[in-house]
Amino acid sequence: MKHFFEIISCFLLSINLKAQNDSFAVRGVLPWHNFLCGPTSWNLSDYKKYLDQCKAGGINLVAFHTYSGGGERYVNYVEPLIKIQYKNVLPEAMLDNGSSARWGYLPMKIKDYAFGTSRLFKENKGDYFGADASVTAKTQEERYNKAQALMQQVLKMAHKRSIKMAMGFEFGVAPPEYASIRTNGDMYWRGEGSLVYNPFDPDAIGILQATIDNILDTYKGIDYIWLWLNEHSMFGVDPQTALKNKLMSNWYTQNKSFFQTNNTADKIVFAGIWTYAWIRQAYTYIKKRNPQIKIVIGGWASEDQMTPVVKGLDEALPNDIIFSLQNPEQGLSDQPAVMDSIATHRKVWIMPWLEGDRSLWYIEPRVELIKRQVAKAAIAKAEGVVAIHWRTEDIRENWEAYCKQADRPGLKETTTDFYDSYCVENYGIHSIGALSHWLAVNDSVGAWRKLYAPEYFAYSPSWGRLDKNMEKRCDSTIGIIRDCLQKEHNAKLKANLEWLLNRYYFIKWMDEVGRHMQAAWELRNEVRLGKADTQKDKLHYKEAEAELEKAPLKELFTAYASQLRSRGELGILSSINQRVIGEYRQLKKFLQEANDEKRISK
Repeated sequence: MKHFFEIISCFLLSINLKAQNDSFAVRGVLPWHNFLCGPTSWNLSDYKKYLDQCKAGGINLVAFHTYSGGGERYVNYVEPLIKIQYKNVLPEAMLDNGSSARWGYLPMKIKDYAFGTSRLFKENKGDYFGADASVTAKTQEERYNKAQALMQQVLKMAHKRSIKMAMGFEFGVAPPEYASIRTNGDMYWRGEGSLVYNPFDPDAIGILQATIDNILDTYKGIDYIWLWLNEHSMFGVDPQTALKNKLMSNWYTQNKSFFQTNNTADKIVFAGIWTYAWIRQAYTYIKKRNPQIKIVIGGWASEDQMTPVVKGLDEALPNDIIFSLQNPEQGLSDQPAVMDSIATHRKVWIMPWLEGDRSLWYIEPRVELIKRQVAKAAIAKAEGVVAIHWRTEDIRENWEAYCKQADRPGLKETTTDFYDSYCVENYGIHSIGALSHWLAVNDSVGAWRKLYAPEYFAYSPSWGRLDKNMEKRCDSTIGIIRDCLQKEHNAKLKANLEWLLNRYYFIKWMDEVGRHMQAAWELRNEVRLGKADTQKDKLHYKEAEAELEKAPLKELFTAYASQLRSRGELGILSSINQRVIGEYRQLKKFLQEANDEKRISK
């Protein structure tokens, strides 16, 4: 009998281990459109390379998100992957390129790039860096047609590789042109800098249906439509204003119990009911048009976005809707607990970040973080994981860790074990020990997470500053890589080590560039605020000019421009030119004008 129970125990244990090691049904990625380092600047060949990489890594879903207006800096941020044409109004839209300023870029032609880096863009088809679909388009219609033709090819290539595809958009917001065609006074309500559309207004519904129609008509065979709660919070809407609409008021009365508890603020209840109304509108129309399409909902996980309303949505919405939610703090925190409970009875996709967009100029090692979060998604019995990212080269270790863990969620591999095997393959046998251990340590402690380069803002000298501890880590890493280089003789492995070395030199030079630009930056601010005078503060101007001249810009560009391997890296190089060199030249101009003013006064 004892022997029998031992056999049963071993059998149950084997079942449990098998369940832990079974691949997720959905192993997805979401390369995010907006910045030049991501798919916004990709051409067909880049998508082909990317999808081949997905196939090799066991990825079976690729998803895309589309901005279509909203609040704050999103008001006129419309991407042409979806053509939201309603009442013959065709909104302004574009895939960003070097001529735009929608994410803090200072427009700059390639020919004006610094230190000869323009020669690295010789394959670009326009005066500005960007995707062919963007820089070769001459009209608004062409911007849509070329962008959509490109994504139609991506859909075909994905399906050819047995990879499913999702196309997503943010509901309840619209391109700015539609604010002018309203026939009702409450087509939208004003939130915190945004126009929050009324889900019961006929024109607002017409815009939503036009969006869905375009997805279904343009992307034949698309597998999923992904409905996103808009990124800019709608919690600033005054519920009392919105509830003057009779249909909205009735909907609120009928459904507030899904979102209301003793401690729930009125604005959260309203946000949940508003979100529920929009998803129901979209769900009903999609099912009418194509019952086979699968529907996903998702959003950002902060407390003023989707997290507070997701439990109520789970109770209210049909069970065939898949739920997703980005992990909080740009992926630095694990999935909210509410997603674990929802995963017990509904298909759920957990969304780690392979990188965060406040540090997109730097290496962002997240192996330990990603492995933990994917393992937790498996414990929660989520149907899938879908990882967000922009770049492909600077996050290579994160990508490989994600693919491996998504394929084998129960894999018991330490961060050190991962880096040992990763370094042997990429940097050679001499990297085992000093380098692999050091990279694992830096990954585990999040050594570079304070490095600041938020692509959603314009550059300031505060970007990339190192504290004393980070400076020591950077110097130590450089020393270890240089030692490996001296020992390695394989040309490919040496090239990989040199690429890595230059990424750390870039960290070092960015810190110094910011420090030397700071004085001129602060002086210019003081002048604009009326706190400085060119005649009284001659010494300050002289010191600021001397400091600015010391900025190691050539070293910075030499480090980053060495051995570029991807379109995304060209996007970063373009961004550094547009932001850092753009501001540097502005500061030089400011100081020159101040000198001219002094000479005139004499």
